[in-house]
Amino acid sequence: MAQAKPNILIVDDEPGVCWALKELAGSMGYAAQAAHDAAAGLERIAAGGLDVVVLDIQLPGLNGLEALPKIKAEHPDLPVVVITAYGTMETAIAAVQRGAFEYLLKPVDMDTLQTVLSAAVEHRRRRAELSAAAPPPVSDSLMLGRCPAMQEVFKQIALVASADMPVLIQGETGTGKELVARAIHRFSGRAGGPFVAVNCSLLAGELIASELFGHEKGAFTGADRAVPGKVEAAEGGTLLLDEVGDLSGEAQARLLRFLDDGEFYRVGSADRRRADVRVLAATNRSLRAAALAGQVRRDLFFRISGVTIELPPLRQRAGDVDLLIDHFLARWSAAGITAEARKALNGYSFPGNVRELRNSIEHAAAMAGGQPVGLEHLPEAITRPAMPPEGATLETWAESLLDEALAAGVEEGYERLMARWEGPVLAAAMKRFDGNQARIAAALRMHRSTLRKKLRAHGLIDAAEKDPD
Repeated sequence: MAQAKPNILIVDDEPGVCWALKELAGSMGYAAQAAHDAAAGLERIAAGGLDVVVLDIQLPGLNGLEALPKIKAEHPDLPVVVITAYGTMETAIAAVQRGAFEYLLKPVDMDTLQTVLSAAVEHRRRRAELSAAAPPPVSDSLMLGRCPAMQEVFKQIALVASADMPVLIQGETGTGKELVARAIHRFSGRAGGPFVAVNCSLLAGELIASELFGHEKGAFTGADRAVPGKVEAAEGGTLLLDEVGDLSGEAQARLLRFLDDGEFYRVGSADRRRADVRVLAATNRSLRAAALAGQVRRDLFFRISGVTIELPPLRQRAGDVDLLIDHFLARWSAAGITAEARKALNGYSFPGNVRELRNSIEHAAAMAGGQPVGLEHLPEAITRPAMPPEGATLETWAESLLDEALAAGVEEGYERLMARWEGPVLAAAMKRFDGNQARIAAALRMHRSTLRKKLRAHGLIDAAEKDPD
């Protein structure tokens, strides 16, 4: 008896999409049919005999994300491939965690879809069910992106959130590493517990061990009382170790022991304690290179990097700048933006990444005072980048800058000119010294508090980041 053809259902309200996907399925030797809304799709699914469903999110009436849990509740072993033209982090996470077999962004690449359909048909044959767990409530997020690299990040967040294991988040300063960590926590089974973040670069030497694991009275000079650490504060929740590569050797050893068995000792105590905490780690440099150089224990590196999420810099996220501009304009209630200002923002490299863009829009919205944001409201680093014209000597460029400042007639023209150099120089220093502010301050012969003030001003560190005690 001949084996029946795999049967594909396409649920999409665009006739052209349905026709194209039916043609693809037919070329693969599959039977295919279409439904133009979720209600008709659910009726066809209820009739049985399907192997794969291709489901659009934007549908009249019941949308795809609302229909997906209904499908999975009644047919947990039926693979559902979700497609959408609106690829936000929330839709990606909702789709995957509601049981989608795969999540694809329109316009769908036909070669990719062919591979996915083949895998889904095979999956249908070999497995009885897929997870149908609904996600926790979704709050507003600053993590936006339509570029393929960010779509991949969103899918990785969805896949690792429910797996209670360490995750390493890597990316340049300002790319949103803490936002990724918060998203993992929010979509995990620990969402009801605390989220505690520790910036390891702000605490020197052995103080980080006390910060993480607490200390007993008399453990060191000034320890006049027992203090619990961040590990205890994160009980039942998630602990983020930001700039984990800056941990001291002792703190690395203590952390490794804790990751292995959940046990730890407060500094100055021989009493063993336990804590149920998920550890996430973040770094703006290559932790593998640091491990190879002996700056980070190799066993700790392998323990925390089993799953690694790489965040792309903003300059590599084609098309996302406009999306973020509009988001931040709405957040700061700006009255729009001129075409010239938008073009300037798109032409800037943003060494401080999304954080710098956010700070720039906040600054511009305040300067605009209820008017549309124009070139004159943007930071000078964006409108007049500190780079000489091609072929110009440093002397002739300096002369042109001086003429420009004198013609503008601004107060403190010299300081404003120098400020145009600061952003690129400090961004280069952050990259060269892996974001280590102590090393940057020493190299530039600058007090750390002065350095941090300038880093904040140029959007290279978060404005809310506290100074070390």
